[in-house]
Formats: sequence, C-alpha cells, structure tokens
Amino acid sequence: MGTEILIADDHGVVRLGASIVIKEVLPIANIEQAENFEGMMEMLSNKHYKLLILDINMPGGNNIQMLEQVLLKQPDLKVLVYSSYDETLYAVRYMQAGAVGYLHKNSNKAQIKDAIETVLHGGKYMSEAVKDLIFNNLINGKSKLHNENPLTRLSNREVEVAQFLIKGLGVQDVSNSLKLSTSTVSTYKNRIFEKLQVNNIPDLIEKFKMYT
Repeated sequence: MGTEILIADDHGVVRLGASIVIKEVLPIANIEQAENFEGMMEMLSNKHYKLLILDINMPGGNNIQMLEQVLLKQPDLKVLVYSSYDETLYAVRYMQAGAVGYLHKNSNKAQIKDAIETVLHGGKYMSEAVKDLIFNNLINGKSKLHNENPLTRLSNREVEVAQFLIKGLGVQDVSNSLKLSTSTVSTYKNRIFEKLQVNNIPDLIEKFKMYT
C-alpha cells in the first residue's frame, strides 16, 4: 500500500511539480490534490493521510489558524509547509504551531526531495538559513535578532493581520476574515504600526519588502 499524500495549493502548476518530485522519491505514493481550504478540510474528514504539503496562502485559509485546524482534524498528520513567504520570518512560527517542516517555493528539486524524505522518516526539515537563524538567536539572544529584523517583534496574530493589511484589506474585511471584532483588529493594527514604527499602509508595505 502506497503512502497517502495530500498536496494543498491553489496553483495547479505547483501541485503538478510537487507531485512529480514526490513520485521520484516515492514511486508508489498515492497523491491527491486540493486547491482550496474547504476542499482540503473535506478530504481530511474523509481520509487519513500521512503527509500534507500545505500552501499557507490559500483561498479560504487563515495562515497559522489553518494549520491548527488541520491538526485538530488529524493530530498525527505530518504537515510540510510549502510557501513563498520568507522562511526566516515564518518557518519557526509554523513549526512551533505544529508543522514538521517549512520549505520555500524557491527551493530546488534536491531540497524538496530532502524535505519530503526527512519528514516522512520522522525528522523535521528546515533550510540552512533557518538553522543559522535559530543558532544565532540562541547565541546572541532575541534582542539582537529583533534589532536586525523588526518584523520578528510581531506576534503570530499581528503577522496575520499585517499580511491582510498589505493586501489592501480594510479593518472590517480583516475582521470578517479572521472572525475578530473590528476593535480587536484596530488594536492589532495600532500595535503593528507602533512596533514597526510606521504611520500608514504604504510604509507598512515598504517595511515588509525591506525585511522579507
């Protein structure tokens, strides 16, 4: 019986590419695909998978909350996050939330194979850049890391809110997407601006471009 693997990504070409690489690593793997959050959750409700390759920026999903919902559905599922988001900012956050690996979409075929083999054999995967980040964090302390990249001062929820704001969503839209009150979203927005020392959305966008 082949290993059951689910690829969840809203881009067909990404799903196809990942499927080809997986087949090279595991020729008898049974690979299924989901193109949005709702479809993925329905599939997880009906079938048990060993590995989920998950795009965290997918229609219907809410980043870290999406990962938490997946693991509530199947607690023993190995989740390899596959994202275009900057790994030095997001990898540790998602692995702390339960992912067994974080793979950037710019990774080459050898890195993708390494990631899949590592997590399927019970290990955790992160790039050398992330390993260096963690090592420097341990050696130099968080204060130095924060001085180098102000985005690391943001909490997971603040990062989520910031991502929506950067996409052009207003406070009400963010409130609806995250199922939070508008006052709570406004509070998060104020905290983000204060921590990053920005005064408006264009400045926020530039700050993220600079450090991601």
